[in-house]
Amino acid sequence: MKERGDESMVEETIKTIKETEMEAEKIIKEAARESAEILEKAAASAGELRQQAEADAKAKADADMKAAKEIGEKTISDAMAKVDTEIASLKETARSKEEEAIASVIAELI
Repeated sequence: MKERGDESMVEETIKTIKETEMEAEKIIKEAARESAEILEKAAASAGELRQQAEADAKAKADADMKAAKEIGEKTISDAMAKVDTEIASLKETARSKEEEAIASVIAELI
């Protein structure tokens, strides 16, 4: 009878080992599935982050370009206003000198 009891214990141990191996295999498969899922989510998230960073960089570059253009246009406008003022001043000086020149020529002729 002792042999039968030993055999039963060995069979029970083998059965337990097989069940444990099957459970471990299930855990490994589940871990691999979860790992693949995490990697997919990480890749998608990285892609979204990259796209957002590109969009942010483009928006900043566009804003910087617009600001630089506005500064350039203001500088040109200010320079043109100064040139117009200087031209008006030179014309006025020329008019006053013209009258003096005419008076001087007339005085020389007389």
